Amino acid sequence: MTRPVVRTAHGLLQGFTEAGIHKFRGVPYAEPPVGRLRWRPPGPMAEWTGIRDATEFGPICPQTVGAVFTTRASRESEDCLYLNVWTRSLDSRARQPVMVWIHGGGYLGGGGCEDGTDGSQLAARGATVVSFNYRLGAFGYLASPELGSNFGVQDQIAVLRWVRDTIDQFGGDPGCVTIFGQSAGAHSVRTLLSCPAAEGLFHRAILQSGGGERFAFDRREPNSRTCAASRELIARLGGGNAEDLRRVPTDAVKAASHLFSGVIPRRGRVHTPANLAWMPVADGEIVPADNPPPAPVPLLLGYTRNEARYFIKPGMLPYNRLLLWAMTRALAGSEARAVRSALAAGKPPMYERFDRAYTSAVFAEPLLATAERLSDLDRVFHCYRFDRVSPGAARSADLAKHTAELRYLFGTLTADGYDGTDRQVSSWMQARWIAFARDGAPADESDWPAYGDGGHVTLIDGVPAQGRIDEDPVVPLQHRIRLSSVAGDLG
Repeated sequence: MTRPVVRTAHGLLQGFTEAGIHKFRGVPYAEPPVGRLRWRPPGPMAEWTGIRDATEFGPICPQTVGAVFTTRASRESEDCLYLNVWTRSLDSRARQPVMVWIHGGGYLGGGGCEDGTDGSQLAARGATVVSFNYRLGAFGYLASPELGSNFGVQDQIAVLRWVRDTIDQFGGDPGCVTIFGQSAGAHSVRTLLSCPAAEGLFHRAILQSGGGERFAFDRREPNSRTCAASRELIARLGGGNAEDLRRVPTDAVKAASHLFSGVIPRRGRVHTPANLAWMPVADGEIVPADNPPPAPVPLLLGYTRNEARYFIKPGMLPYNRLLLWAMTRALAGSEARAVRSALAAGKPPMYERFDRAYTSAVFAEPLLATAERLSDLDRVFHCYRFDRVSPGAARSADLAKHTAELRYLFGTLTADGYDGTDRQVSSWMQARWIAFARDGAPADESDWPAYGDGGHVTLIDGVPAQGRIDEDPVVPLQHRIRLSSVAGDLG
């Protein structure tokens, strides 16, 4: 195993090379936000002397829930602002497309070191891949007039500045940077698309299962849940001035963060991501107070067919007609009866109706609303729906649940549960995502048309090829989804 050394503005880094991919782990990108630096913007990283070891992942932010895959960090700490790089070239002239991954986890859990989103396979295809940790829960998204807000957003912007200034040393092109993320990571991408401080730091954006318009059923004032949770947390920690709060033990903040996070379900209720408290707020400084259109960069956005099955499991609740009535009333309002009627067509099992209603309201509808908004702005962009069900997902009844596409995208399919078709889908996805990162489009128009006037959404199920336009059997709350059925035969 070779041990390459790279010179950065802050000092020398020594990583390792494995199967032709150079890997650098646990690279600090800002001062540790601990002690007096808790709930402050990320400060510039100090230079170091000698050669810094970059073979182990840095600590992840303290967390209780949210991680999708196994996090390979050895510990949790508020000292968590570290990134990782995968690349097949360390030549500053290589000018590879850069792909910066923002992990999901509801702004509550996860990290850039999760095994399912390892960057090795994308790097082998010619991208310089970056992942990173950012502050989570109340550590990153508490909003207070005295303490500030949007610390996790500011961490993400700090990473993009590091990429701009340093990524050429890892074979990357700082003028060709794609930010991509899933769930809360996609919501982060959408936030960055509107942040003045992030302007010019990236050039393409991919939003997977998140980051669309506000939920149609969410009538609360923007920021209200986060601000209320912040007030309750501060009171729980004893109030006091900012410096007193910065001295509260990490574990106490972590416990209070979970208590007020919105993940603790009320009896008999179906919770959705709309219940989560810790997330970016429109503070008018870091995040604009209005709802500006996203930055005019190429966009790729999509969702999975059975998103809901990640959140509502068989047996979790009594999936009966009474609960379906309550759920559709909460999600669809005056359209609840029409939605229930559409869900009943063909008399599918009751659990399937819950899946389809939840997926439509929480994921499909916000994405389609964003697509219509972008179309009105005459923007060219591409959409997808991930439908592929692996043999393992079929056995477990997870189907194409929330997060299902991630192991395909990163090429981290395990030996158990996936077959040759899945590996072809994985290869196809990696090629299209890298093509988008390089060229601003996932493929030519014959392979993956832009959304355009026809509302084209490419279905990823098998290896896609263009097909007919059809209507989704689920009625979204404001639109009917028109899907290009492209589940073509494998060649």
